[in-house]
Amino acid sequence: MSMNPDPTEDRPVQTNRAQFLGRGAKGGLVLAVGGLALATAACGDDDSGSAASTAMSTAADAPVDDVAIASLAATAELLAIDFYGMGIDSGFFKADQLAYMKAAQQNEQDHYDALAKVLGADAPKDLTFTYPEGTFASAESIATTGTALETAFVGAYMGAISALSDNGLKKVAAQIGANEAQHLTVLKSLGAGGSLVPNPSLPEVLTAAEATAAVTPFLG
Repeated sequence: MSMNPDPTEDRPVQTNRAQFLGRGAKGGLVLAVGGLALATAACGDDDSGSAASTAMSTAADAPVDDVAIASLAATAELLAIDFYGMGIDSGFFKADQLAYMKAAQQNEQDHYDALAKVLGADAPKDLTFTYPEGTFASAESIATTGTALETAFVGAYMGAISALSDNGLKKVAAQIGANEAQHLTVLKSLGAGGSLVPNPSLPEVLTAAEATAAVTPFLG
């Protein structure tokens, strides 16, 4: 099957949907992102929101196909877009920091667009999110929350690389995971008052249970 979910490509993705839907995948991304979405998202009223809700409610059942994983990943990207937007609107970031937050939000939009090209009409959209009280009370609290989110995203995407069946989605998961790791580094530095913070040589690959625990503070 030929797939090209790269957001920099203009040509549409050609997907054999029956074959795509028939593939099974086991792994952490489903519960990791599913747990995150269930913890923080209220699904929209339209059909795409209902589809996302149904997919998340069955995320604990294995095997889960690539479409379900991509749908849940797209939900997490919508959360990231919303989070960076709230950070931008908070007014705590100026100059180069504000420019970075805007660029990071665009990165997350590109991630969502890449996944949405695969999902088509099934892509989740029009979701709303809630955050722990005080999340946007200061630049430090925003960075701390963002660090927790990006840690979960990085671990979940690394887990997805082995969980997914389709090579095209494996590629985009690796690309997104690498970019999320860049975001994580910057947010850690912002949370430390601008100091450089070392990173682990081998970042943790999160299991479903570990990823769910990582996002527990976002439970509404």
